[in-house]
Amino acid sequence: MKLLAINGSPNKRNTLALLEAIAEEAKKLGAEVEILNLSEFNVNTCRGCDACLKGDCVQKDDIYRLLDAMQRADAIIIGAPTYFGNVPGIVKNLIDRSRMARMGGFKLKNRVFAPVITSGLRHGGAEFAAMSLIVYALGQGMIVVSNAENPITTGSFPIGVIQGDAGWRGVKKDEIALNTARALARRVVEVANATKLLR
Repeated sequence: MKLLAINGSPNKRNTLALLEAIAEEAKKLGAEVEILNLSEFNVNTCRGCDACLKGDCVQKDDIYRLLDAMQRADAIIIGAPTYFGNVPGIVKNLIDRSRMARMGGFKLKNRVFAPVITSGLRHGGAEFAAMSLIVYALGQGMIVVSNAENPITTGSFPIGVIQGDAGWRGVKKDEIALNTARALARRVVEVANATKLLR
């Protein structure tokens, strides 16, 4: 079982820390894990030309490398910080440009999917950003999962919050987010193994 985690943050701090916690837990369960930093790829904005309606894009940038990695995965987790209550532009570029995978025969169908979000503020739009990623995954025909463990000590999906009760902190000090990340890893591996024949 292969898990692909995509860090949709322009930096390698808090969002990456949650993805690394997921990767560590998934590896314990025998999963092969790859983490890609979206900031290291050149993915242009969509031009709206509709060439992808025929299954291909006129822009020959790194979207093809990303889609190839996504198609080889059994499970995909996209991590993103909240930028004004939604995903950052580099994540939106991935979403928009991967339209050709959908129009070319749902090439990401039946991959298990989950979002991971970091937010500077406790109520900084993390749920909306997560829903944007969930709607994207559903549009690609993916199987969206959430954590299914103790709802008192974990959330439905990881939301790392930088704002603590006593001021700013790193996500590595957000125990609920870290517990949720590990629990989500277990759930993703479980469902990916159970749905292997669908891929």
